[in-house]
Amino acid sequence: MANGGRPQTDSCMKLRILHVEDSPDDSEIIRRLLHEEGIECDIERRETREEFIERLKKKDFDLIFADCALPAFTGMHALELAREHAPEVPFIFVSGSMGEDVAIESLRNGATDYVLKGRLSRLVPAVRRAIEEARERSKGLEMEIRLRQAQNLETVGTLAGGIAHDFNNILTIIKGHASLLELEARHPQRVAEIASIIDHAARRGSDLVKQILAFARQSDGTYTMTDFNKLTRDIVSMLREAMSRNITFQLELDEQLPQIVADAAQIERVIINLVTNASDAMPQGGKIVLSTQRVTSNAAAPCLSELPDQAYLLLRVSDTGTGMDEDTRQHIFEPFFTTKPKGKGTGLGMPVVYGLMQMHRGAIDVASEPGKGTAISLYFPVVTEEMAPAVKKAADTPAETRGTEMLLVVDDEADVISFVRTMLESHGYRVLTAGNAEEALALFHEHRDEIKLLFSDLGLPTLNGFDLSELLQRLKPGLKTLLASGYADGRFKYQLNEPTEIGFIAKPYSPDTVLRAIRATLDESQFPHESF
Repeated sequence: MANGGRPQTDSCMKLRILHVEDSPDDSEIIRRLLHEEGIECDIERRETREEFIERLKKKDFDLIFADCALPAFTGMHALELAREHAPEVPFIFVSGSMGEDVAIESLRNGATDYVLKGRLSRLVPAVRRAIEEARERSKGLEMEIRLRQAQNLETVGTLAGGIAHDFNNILTIIKGHASLLELEARHPQRVAEIASIIDHAARRGSDLVKQILAFARQSDGTYTMTDFNKLTRDIVSMLREAMSRNITFQLELDEQLPQIVADAAQIERVIINLVTNASDAMPQGGKIVLSTQRVTSNAAAPCLSELPDQAYLLLRVSDTGTGMDEDTRQHIFEPFFTTKPKGKGTGLGMPVVYGLMQMHRGAIDVASEPGKGTAISLYFPVVTEEMAPAVKKAADTPAETRGTEMLLVVDDEADVISFVRTMLESHGYRVLTAGNAEEALALFHEHRDEIKLLFSDLGLPTLNGFDLSELLQRLKPGLKTLLASGYADGRFKYQLNEPTEIGFIAKPYSPDTVLRAIRATLDESQFPHESF
């Protein structure tokens, strides 16, 4: 249909009507009638089957009218062709004569309505009703597409969780051994260079995991009061230097915009993804416009009618690029879908944006036409600091990281165990290590009185780290516990967020993070609670 498949009210558009009719006068009478009733329209008349089929293929019209009796072919045949090539477009018979049996059959075969030429007073109500019903069907289709997108994201979320767990174990090994290289250096300059490269690779891998989890909506994030205008200016300033000189930026920022609670790092990732996509859509150059304003749900796009009634911060990124057709637009949020050449895109950019918007309880609308560019509108609920849930704030970590206590370290990755043991022993701690819960229990029974702290991975193979800690704390009340993991599902996140004397740090962790967290837990100065 015209206007991206979403019919609008007759007050804000000109209807495009395809009329199967052999009489030019009858078409003109209908146009005048609609005009007199405030419905502006362009009517394209077709007489033959071949002309009708050729016009149907373009699908850029809002209504089909058809006479029932035609010299070249029948109205019923026209209805059959319309249902085959443009099933979403309302079809109204406008005929000089139409028996009751034929009328009933036409409705049964998919016609929207029928109007006799001798009673054209019924035509305007029939048109308005057909447009309204088409609008509701379009909304239903949009909701169905969004539901399918959500289901796809949920499936990939399970995969992302498993990847994150294993990948973060590998990154922990890399970061740990990078620090040991620096610790045991014999050729300081060369070893330090290698360690720096390893550490940099680990940081890139960690960022990749965060991006995967973000698009799968499995990340908690860090939410603070965020100034969108400042964030937007800073990002654009950075991107101006990195992008081609034939790309120009225009900022249209509402200076009265309120600060809201959001994850600034995630918002930065969203803007970078959108601006990068916009730049890729303008290989010969063009303009990218970033605008902000405060709006209500009433001002949102028609497809976002499900938005709760409240104030929203609208961030819009638009470009003058190649644009997208409707089929591409409906697939852009699907994981790994990309229109870029092989090696030029992963297909995660827009799914990441979608996932991050869901995490912020926001909504996203995409408007695009081939050759007319694309506009992405992001709606963030205006949530003030007073309205937001309380966020745990980390206390100052201790400067002293050495100790003499005995620690029980449990992890099913032998290389992680090796790194942690070497690091802790180099700082004075006595360390017992186990590869699973069974080994940990055996060591605990042997050294119960000496063990002061359990440092365990959360994702152990038989008994998870959380259950192991509860078991050991029942055997020795007051036992200090610090857990770590590269990924924790919803149940563990809920347990770790409950009031508890169990600390948690996320993998990949650095030696400094582990040492400070262990010291703080032993001294009861705080119980670390990092988020993914």
